[in-house]
Amino acid sequence: MKRYHLLFTAMLLMSAGCTQASAPEAEQQRVSFSLCNPSATAETQQLWQALCSQYGKKTLSGVVANVDWNTRETENVLAWTGKYPALNVFDFINIHASKDVNPSGWLDYSDLSPVVEWHNAGGVVGCMWHWQVKANDGVNYTCSPGIEANKTAFDASKLNDPNSAEYKQIVHDIDQVAGYLKKMQKQGITVVWRPLHEAAGNIYEFKGGQPWFWWGAQGAEAYKALWRFMYERMVNYHKLNNLIWVWTSQTGDKEWYPGADVVDIIGRDNYYALQYPLKKEFDYLSQTYPDKMICLAECGNGDEVDMSLWSDIWSEGSRWAWFMTWYDYSYNNGSSQDHRFAGEQWWKDAMNSGVVIDRDEIKKLMENRF
Repeated sequence: MKRYHLLFTAMLLMSAGCTQASAPEAEQQRVSFSLCNPSATAETQQLWQALCSQYGKKTLSGVVANVDWNTRETENVLAWTGKYPALNVFDFINIHASKDVNPSGWLDYSDLSPVVEWHNAGGVVGCMWHWQVKANDGVNYTCSPGIEANKTAFDASKLNDPNSAEYKQIVHDIDQVAGYLKKMQKQGITVVWRPLHEAAGNIYEFKGGQPWFWWGAQGAEAYKALWRFMYERMVNYHKLNNLIWVWTSQTGDKEWYPGADVVDIIGRDNYYALQYPLKKEFDYLSQTYPDKMICLAECGNGDEVDMSLWSDIWSEGSRWAWFMTWYDYSYNNGSSQDHRFAGEQWWKDAMNSGVVIDRDEIKKLMENRF
């Protein structure tokens, strides 16, 4: 669960596409955006148009669920600021422990009530997937690659062999997740979908760097094949037309990019803004992928830079489509001062900055404009 980076510019809308003007400091030009899935549902087009209309003008606020199927972090933000964030991102990390597939499971992914309630209240629904498979010990689950007992030697390149155990497991797991996403589609819920994130790990950061997850362990070609297989399976086989596809870049990893035809938005995860300056990273990504919106898919509170507040981050020219703060590892201690990442003061500044969209604002935008 490593991390790294934030927003930018948009204007005219057309059906499943929109046209955007460049960032203030860039040369004036118009860039055409469109959803990679031409069969996107009306609700998905509606959210896409809303995102385009705000890009470069304001940024959506977001949080990730604390591991399982919940909205607890949104309640944290509400208690601190009186406002809900616009986006809540759920994680399929524990589907192997879901009661609908494992009678002794400790949660139930088939119970969509947290997602439905968030959506019905006007919130944007996001989903990511820390895709766990059986560890080498044959008992536990993990997404960390390696030969140790608590890691996995799961080989993504075996996707090329339909008779392999890996191929069969990949199909099974994708179909399982697709089942939950299909239930969301039937309820009119669009999902900002960010799978297979941070694939290149830190291999471009220093000599001896390694992928962090099994889906990146076999290199760029195996990874891209897996992404495109997932897209084909979900969109063309399962007819999932409610997804906005977000690919997470590690920067410097362009050869890992699955392709513009299967990616809608480029994301970046950043928790070390002194080492990876937000403005520098935003500029790099917007220049490398000029036809895509750029989002800060995961972030902390910028506590390693002087600009530790969102108003300062925005002022420096980081125009990310949205930001998503990670959950608090010490959540149950009850103290906002101990929040590991973006805490009470950071969120107050963000919500009062004038450039951050909360849940009520995105709800009004969707109701009034689209």
